[in-house]
Amino acid sequence: MNHPFALPLVALMVGLAISIAITPFARRLAFMFGLVDYPDNLRKLHRQPIARCGGISILATLLISFGLVLFLYPEQAIHLVRDSQQALSLGLGAIAIVGLGVVDDRSGLRGRQKLAVQVLICMGIIAFGFSIEKVQIFGYPIDLGMLAWPLTLLWLLLCINSINLIDGADGLCSTVGWISFAAVSVICAFTGNHIEGIIAASLAGALLGFLFYNLPPASVFLGDSGSMLVGLFLGVLTMRSWFSEGSSMSITIPFVLMAIPLFDSSMAVLRRKLTGRSVFTVDRGHLHHNLMRHGFHDRALVGIIALLSSVTAAGAVAGVILKSDLISIATMVFALGSLVVSKLFGFAELKLLYLRVERMVTSLLSPPKRNMNGVHQEVVQLQGTRNWDTVWSTLVEFAEKHELAQLSLDLNMPWLHEGYHAAWKKNILPEYSERWTFRLPLKHQGRIFGHLEFIGKHQEEETLSTIARLTELLDVMQTDLQALIQDFEEKRGIPRHLDDEVRSPVPGQPVPNL
Repeated sequence: MNHPFALPLVALMVGLAISIAITPFARRLAFMFGLVDYPDNLRKLHRQPIARCGGISILATLLISFGLVLFLYPEQAIHLVRDSQQALSLGLGAIAIVGLGVVDDRSGLRGRQKLAVQVLICMGIIAFGFSIEKVQIFGYPIDLGMLAWPLTLLWLLLCINSINLIDGADGLCSTVGWISFAAVSVICAFTGNHIEGIIAASLAGALLGFLFYNLPPASVFLGDSGSMLVGLFLGVLTMRSWFSEGSSMSITIPFVLMAIPLFDSSMAVLRRKLTGRSVFTVDRGHLHHNLMRHGFHDRALVGIIALLSSVTAAGAVAGVILKSDLISIATMVFALGSLVVSKLFGFAELKLLYLRVERMVTSLLSPPKRNMNGVHQEVVQLQGTRNWDTVWSTLVEFAEKHELAQLSLDLNMPWLHEGYHAAWKKNILPEYSERWTFRLPLKHQGRIFGHLEFIGKHQEEETLSTIARLTELLDVMQTDLQALIQDFEEKRGIPRHLDDEVRSPVPGQPVPNL
């Protein structure tokens, strides 16, 4: 085939057909082996048990379609033979990442455990020659030297986890994935990376076929096995095609292509770190959650994500064809800027960052005397619409009256789509040796929904008196907060005991009707 797009198009169509055929079998296997996602009303949006068969379906489709394309066009196999060690390491890495996802989908793993295994898998792939040795920024080549391995590891982990994080609603990750792989395939056709183009096109077809069952209302989920597999291949294919020694492509291109999932994951990290939460904390502040709160549901939600992903993918392709970093960056700024300016996503996180930077700058530049008496306050509604300012103003009034040094309130209620963060802090805090700290987790029906923290200067009897009054205030406030949450739950129709709504099937019982 002489036309550069003919072979990727064949690979896409083959992958599409095989995926449509193989996914129902993968779904049945998932139910047989307990790879099922059960609703919990805490963070999940579906109401019925759904098979998590994405990793099995996508990997099987890729292996079959890739092998079939090479059988039909054996002249392409020479590229595979030349890099057989890397091909083997990528294949083993793909199987390992699917295995990790299957274990997580079946039994559940802690975030740190998943990250540790991801590092091992990525290091295994890097050891066989997949590494970013050189990059170009606006036409200027930079040899990474000793930074090659650490930056390669960082890039692969970013891709894996950003794709994993965006997989939160029916069809989202599959849509972002197939559009990204289609763009990678087009770019590979232009740059002469034939094997990479075939793999990318096969994956685009596999995900497009999976979408037949994954669009809302979904009958299958990608699961962690599928989303991490998609992220791994996006990371490796972009690295192989664009960061290779002979490539003249700018480093901006893969970041533009991955702009939507990377922006979503970076805002999640920013939101959690600036509010004092763990980066592994569950919340409903992701892009799809925010779009849902603005009235975009089901296929309209997938359509918005598809539009944004298409804009950035088109920008990446245009940047390669026209050899212009500015074009690709402009499309990324347009896509992400439209989300922030319209307050659909990212506005609260960037506002929180601005307030934090403003406090640091003010602290550095203000005269010392003004610094001593100054107070900085940041209040951000992260998610939801409920007004928590009355609760916060009561706490601030107490802090001012009793001359406290710092106060913070962080509320995170994913089952209610509510998140609120507020901090009040004097510019000059007491020395550590003179401070007293009071930190209280806020609970409702056994679930922690937030934290309160007070910091003051120890003043013997006065401190004990302040803490006693604080205890009285918190006793009343905890009761009021629980009443507010319970009222909110009743209005949203959320059952009081979430664990009783859905039970896992008992071993030996029939598999749900498919």
